Amino acid sequence: MSPAVADRIANALYAYGFRNAYGIHGANPEDLFAALLRRPPHRRLTVTIAKHEFGAGAMADGATRMTGRPACLIATSGGAAMNCVPALAESYQSRVPILALIGSPPTGAEGRGAFQDMCAAPRTVDLLGVLRGVTGFSAKVSGPDDLRPALDGALDCLERGLPAALLLPKDVQCAECVEPPPRTPVRPVAPAPSDEVIRLLRAARRPLVLLGEGASRARLAGPVSELSAATGAVVAAGPNGRDAVPSRGGVGIAGVMGHPVVPRVAAEADLIVALGTELDLMDRSGLDAAMDVTCTVHAGAEPPLRAVTVHEPVRDLAAYTRALAAAAGPCRRRPWTRAVPEPIVVPRNGSGVMTCADGVDALAEVIPRGALVFADAGNAGAAAVHRLPLGTGERFLVALGMGGMGHGIAAGIGAAIATRRPTVILAGDGAFFMHGMEIHTAIEARAPVLLVVLNNDAHGMCVAREDKFFPDLPGINRFRPSRIAEGLAAMFPTLPVRAVTTPDGARSACEDLLAGLGGGPSCLEIGTDPAEIPPFAALLPDTAKEHR
Repeated sequence: MSPAVADRIANALYAYGFRNAYGIHGANPEDLFAALLRRPPHRRLTVTIAKHEFGAGAMADGATRMTGRPACLIATSGGAAMNCVPALAESYQSRVPILALIGSPPTGAEGRGAFQDMCAAPRTVDLLGVLRGVTGFSAKVSGPDDLRPALDGALDCLERGLPAALLLPKDVQCAECVEPPPRTPVRPVAPAPSDEVIRLLRAARRPLVLLGEGASRARLAGPVSELSAATGAVVAAGPNGRDAVPSRGGVGIAGVMGHPVVPRVAAEADLIVALGTELDLMDRSGLDAAMDVTCTVHAGAEPPLRAVTVHEPVRDLAAYTRALAAAAGPCRRRPWTRAVPEPIVVPRNGSGVMTCADGVDALAEVIPRGALVFADAGNAGAAAVHRLPLGTGERFLVALGMGGMGHGIAAGIGAAIATRRPTVILAGDGAFFMHGMEIHTAIEARAPVLLVVLNNDAHGMCVAREDKFFPDLPGINRFRPSRIAEGLAAMFPTLPVRAVTTPDGARSACEDLLAGLGGGPSCLEIGTDPAEIPPFAALLPDTAKEHR
């Protein structure tokens, strides 16, 4: 018997460079799972079974961002497929090329009452239509002859930096199929900087480089260091560009969770070079006034979200940035300003309870330099973005495409499984209650993850918004106390768990738990103040100031 469609897909994924698949088993995708597991161990994707399809999608997203290889999400139709949608939405908004493979009922049962049928619109949900709203390419493989064009379309989409989805009826997965030609990723061609950009760069005396998440994924720290040395440029970053800031010349974090020094430096700059950022508000908040009057060069795969002087369409940011440094000339210049990041000090309420900021400050002292650091939404994420010193860990991610709670937990676990690198996840109790049970996935995979839950028994950022914008109304975002550490210890006897309420306790416990990550995951619960005001621009009181 010739190999079936499912086997051909398994072969094609490995040949293209996939190494990890995350999903939940079921009747409709079981032949695809079987095909992946039939492959020889040395040519087989690592298959991880998650607790929830959103978690599986977030794991694929986190693995893709940290490895640079696309990862796979596998699920069945029905509610499982719908659970994939918010994860794909984050990947679409953040331009993360993951591939969703959705098993569906046999073609002969479509429109005839099959369980979980979503392929007979308008009688059923139009799954293909739903997926097309959160991917760059979605197609149904209705027969063996459809496989090659569907795979080509999906892989083309991934190379554009967008997620893709294929709908695979169960009978088609089992049908014999001719093997499609193997494909490998097409390396992007790096265009040379334009003459106009080179002229602007050579004329600048006070250049500011602004880095976004694209700079992080391109590992731009080295090339940006060369550019800074050649031009005297100083460097700021949006929340997800921070791990590309070189050790010399970093002035801070830009955007709504950033440092006030960055808008001041931008106002003094005579050239702004934006690399790997779409210039959305999370990256550029506070910088519009400077960009309105200062020459701004943007380099990235897509045009920016505000007007700039020059946009250079670039997919290979590392080669482009090195070319910029070479074009600037052989001279070496010192940074033109000595400005450094200065975190904002927010007034305390006198409760004496430690804050997320206190917790992040304590953990920053012991997070390994080579660690992956994931921050979730809310006060925990804002504190991590604002308070972690530049250079903490090797990679950093906070999922801002959708900004949904719980994504960072699953994404961090997926990345740890794919890389086997020490991974620290900073999340609030709200995020934990949404998707914290993916810690079971980490336990099963023996993933080197430290999950830090900053527990204020509240949706902390919502509490801050209530207090600021609706002070006359009853609050609805504070909850009864929960003992997350005790609960996890009871549920998972092999999981090392600690609970602390002081900065010294957090620092010591984190150090101890990190030392044991070689044996698998652990969890640290830190009790924090629900009345904390996070370092988020819209919520800061007039009395907030820089620490100088």
